This record gives sequence, structure tokens and C-alpha cells, in this order.
Amino acid sequence: MLVLLLGHRQGISKVLTEMNIPFLVWSIKRIKSPLKALKIIEAPFPKTKEELKKALESQAPITHVIAGTEEAVIPATKARLWLEARRNPLSLIIRCTDKLKMKEFLQDKNINMTEYMSASTELNPAHILDRLGKPLVAKPRKSSGGRGLKFIRCESEIDTVKSKDFIFEKAIHGSEGSVESFISNGKIQFTNITEYLQIGHCNLVPGHYESEFKNQVLELNKKVIEALNIQWGMTHLEFYKTPKKILFGEIAIRPPGGYIMEAMKLAYDVNFWELFVKIELNINAFPKINFVNYAASMVIHPPPGRVVEISGIKEVEALSSLKKLKLKLKVNQEVFQRLGVGQDHGYALFSHPEKVQLQNDLYAFQEILKIKMN
Repeated sequence: MLVLLLGHRQGISKVLTEMNIPFLVWSIKRIKSPLKALKIIEAPFPKTKEELKKALESQAPITHVIAGTEEAVIPATKARLWLEARRNPLSLIIRCTDKLKMKEFLQDKNINMTEYMSASTELNPAHILDRLGKPLVAKPRKSSGGRGLKFIRCESEIDTVKSKDFIFEKAIHGSEGSVESFISNGKIQFTNITEYLQIGHCNLVPGHYESEFKNQVLELNKKVIEALNIQWGMTHLEFYKTPKKILFGEIAIRPPGGYIMEAMKLAYDVNFWELFVKIELNINAFPKINFVNYAASMVIHPPPGRVVEISGIKEVEALSSLKKLKLKLKVNQEVFQRLGVGQDHGYALFSHPEKVQLQNDLYAFQEILKIKMN
């Protein structure tokens, strides 16, 4: 067995190393952490079969390809085809990476979602705003995590994003969350519901929802997975909780960001990176998973500017539910505008058997840890 990991993800590399499975890493970004990979390629993902074969010509035959990041999902699907490795259909991958094709397909399957339209429409701006209201949301069709998202509040702003690469959506008034699912042999083996306590910054695992609402979310998740005919892999479905109904947001066949995987490990005492790798490698020994503790992840990313002072570290480390704090900031460091939820300057992980204590510590953490910016 020889694995090609497209897109660096430390959790995946660590599991492959612990399982004594030889692997190569292909990353479009510079890798800072040392890895025990047979080979590390730092370059744009291959666009042709010939380019891939040339980069791997001195290696033994690749048996499996794993996509570690969002950007790697489509390149990994193509690489599996070129290397004759196990893969999901390309049509499925496109539906799970292109928001317009995803929504068009699932709307035909009677999945509830907010009203949308292609940004390449020939309708004039007044008609678009009349249909979707103000503000409307413009999203790039092939990205996630809030990258490139814009709120359009007047007709003159519409022309700036009128493009086949964008989708317009009616703004949603409600809260957000996600469902993480592990699928093997066409069956959902495990699900977790995450509540976005603070979008892009704080996630509760599992979400503090009532049983009836959880059942409705899981039914939506099941309906979407069955409609797409997903046979294997890990999915990350985002939903909206509104006063009237639950709305589908989007779904991806990949692990979530925001350190949700690490929070899930604290909540269920299971290494979910290992389960993800086993699903990818078709090792179908799925364990029984039980809830252990309420958990949360907190992503740290201050506003743009220069760091003047950092205080409160010792105080937050004394919080009873804090399990890990990693701060990647120093005084005088320059912080740039956050382009997506995948960017951070540190994170904290929390776990506690009592949900009230967990939430109290989360609020205390935000009050005590101070990062003063110029």
C-alpha cells in the first residue's frame, strides 16, 4: 500500500505514520511541520495525467489517494482516475464542490434551501434585488469557509460580482450548524451535529440542541446523502436554523475545518482522523461510538493590525474545561485581513461533562484573553 496525500493535513499524516502506512504529500503551500513522508512535493496540484506521472515516476505504484484539504478534492478525484485508484464519481464531486450545480440537483430532490440564482443571469439588478431582497449574498461557486463572500445592498454593487463564477442567494435570518458523517458501503455509520456558537470562531460539539431539532437535522442530512448517492467517505453538511424551518446550506465530501475534528475527539474519545483514513483506505472496521463530554473549539484570529500586547494567558489556562491552547501570535506581529475560516492565528480546545460549565468557560476565555492591536 502507498498513499498519496493531496493537501497537507497534520492529523492525516500523523495517523498514516502511526499505522505504518507509507505515504507521499503533495502540497500547494509550504509545509512547516516535519513529516515522515517518503516524499514531499510543494507545487501546484497536477492538471494532467502526464504531469502527475512525471512527479511520481521514481515511486512505487500509488494504491490510494486522499484529499486532505478543500482545494485538493477535485484534483484528488482526477488523480484517482489517472492512477486507477478507488474513487467517487466525478459528477458527485462536482455536485459537492460547485454550489450552483449542488443546489440545482438537490432542489429537484425537494431539499429545503434558501432561494438562489446564478450570478450570470441576464436579469437587470432591480429584478434580482426584487426577487432575493436586500441584502442578498454573493458567493463564489467553488469555494467555502466564507472566502469571497459579499453582501450586496444596492443595484450598483451587483455588476461587480455578476459572473458565471458566483451564485446569488437570499439572505438567511437564523443560526448555523453542521453535520459530520462517516459513510461506508452506502450507509451512514456515525453522525455528529456541530453548533456554530460564533460563526468562524467557536464551535460546540455536539451542538446544544433539543432532541426534536436534532432528529430533523439528521433527517435532512440523510435525505441529502441518499439523494447524492454517496457511497463512502466523510461529509460535512452545513444547515441553517430559522424560525420557520431548517434549510440546507451546502455539503462537502471532506473533513471539516475549525478544529471540529479535534473537538469531536474530546467529545467522543475517538480519533476521528484515524476513522477518516480508514474510510478512505476502505478498512471497514467501524467502532461503536458513545458520547463522553461536551466539547468546543475556539479559533483565534484578531482583526488586522499589529499586535501590541497579549495578556490573560495564565488566567485562561486555569479554566477547568480548557484542554489545549495554541497561540501563534507574538508582540509586533502583523495580522492581515482574514479571508476565510480556514485561516487562524491559534486555537483552543475545551471539554467538560457539564454543558453549562463549558459555555461559562468559553465566555470567560473570550473576556480574559486580550490581544491588543494597533
